[in-house]
Amino acid sequence: MTLPMFRWRARARPWLRWLAGGLVALLLAACASSSDRSSPSAASEQTTASEQATAGEQDAAPDGNLVDGCVSEPAEGVDYFPDKVEFSQAAGVKVRYADTYKVVEMRAPGGAQAEPVRYVLLQCGAAPPSLEGDLADARVIEVPTRQVISLTTTNLPHFDELDAVDQLVGVGTASFVTTPAVRRRVKFGGIDDYATAEGQPQIERIIGAAADLLILDAFGETVAETVDRLEAAEVPTVVNADFDEQTLLGRAEWLKFTALFLNREAAANTAFDQIAARYQEVAEAGQSAGERPTVLFNTPFEGTWFTPGGDSFQASAVADAGGSYVFGGDDSSGSLELDIETVLDEGGDADVWLQAGSVNGTLDDLLAVDERFDEFAAFRQGQVWAYDRRTTASGGNAVFELAYTRADLFLADLVEILHPGALSDHELVFFGKVPGGGGGK
Repeated sequence: MTLPMFRWRARARPWLRWLAGGLVALLLAACASSSDRSSPSAASEQTTASEQATAGEQDAAPDGNLVDGCVSEPAEGVDYFPDKVEFSQAAGVKVRYADTYKVVEMRAPGGAQAEPVRYVLLQCGAAPPSLEGDLADARVIEVPTRQVISLTTTNLPHFDELDAVDQLVGVGTASFVTTPAVRRRVKFGGIDDYATAEGQPQIERIIGAAADLLILDAFGETVAETVDRLEAAEVPTVVNADFDEQTLLGRAEWLKFTALFLNREAAANTAFDQIAARYQEVAEAGQSAGERPTVLFNTPFEGTWFTPGGDSFQASAVADAGGSYVFGGDDSSGSLELDIETVLDEGGDADVWLQAGSVNGTLDDLLAVDERFDEFAAFRQGQVWAYDRRTTASGGNAVFELAYTRADLFLADLVEILHPGALSDHELVFFGKVPGGGGGK
């Protein structure tokens, strides 16, 4: 399959670039004369570099990645990506840099033996590289992208962390969104829906939107077909596979993946470093608490109890929080498919039951599903915790959005449940205890 090269659609006309150059020069002169000027943030430093490039100084080496402009005549040997990221926690993605482009390599979801998916992210205004060798089938996308449609909810908090919410122009289903900054943009008309009620991409509307980038989840039986169709229509399309990661921090580090398409690596490094540092503090509090309560996950669905494997991110999170997962000895990273008898045998004495019931229901509601739940020690002791504390009226859940970026907050919830009081300053974000019977709270 020959893949198209995706061109950035928002280039300024030459006379607009000339006019912008004059205005920027005047503004910079005025700012330089101010004696009480505050220190610029990393984001503003990047913007300044972009303005200088747009103003006709493209041949000079930028101080930061260009987040809002193109180059006209790239100078040979100039690194246009002085801000870079590396992936230390995420196992499914990596990046390498050249002067005018970066190569993103993503492990093909569901198959360790499959050829990785590769993207060449070309600084707009630069000449494309020769696509040969391992880049022969790479998909070329110009950066920075300015108008993005994300049909995944897990990517939405990335835009907030990267101070780039205004670059989002579309989501799958807006009523599912829980990220406050994105919801505000939805409310004031800056973001439209681009998926059906069943979650299927509205292909024709997406093509008509002419966005610079479309982000899809990399799972589902028809995702490859959808990507091929969109690429044939010259829609720059990438897939997100953070769900394949086996640790919370591995998932969180995918915010750097999103940043690569926005040229916002500096902001991504700052955000992730803060998340990782806080995660480590929370983990130390949980693991130094002494006892390691045993943990059970989920409830049966149509007779089958799907529960995380012992090498999954949930099992890893429980261990980091100072707990012991009842199926932690298993070595699979996916879901185990068990019957209730097996779960009762292995987890009947578990101290804590996670991801069961609802904070808006009762234990009686759970018992009505299967009266055998009363045989679980955690049920009898009222230690059943649901993860629908923060949801929307339509069913959107922050666990499938914010929790995958803010690994530190998700872990803090687990520590607070397993070791109450170990964290003096944490209020539960995602989880809540299922109330007792009779509708009481």
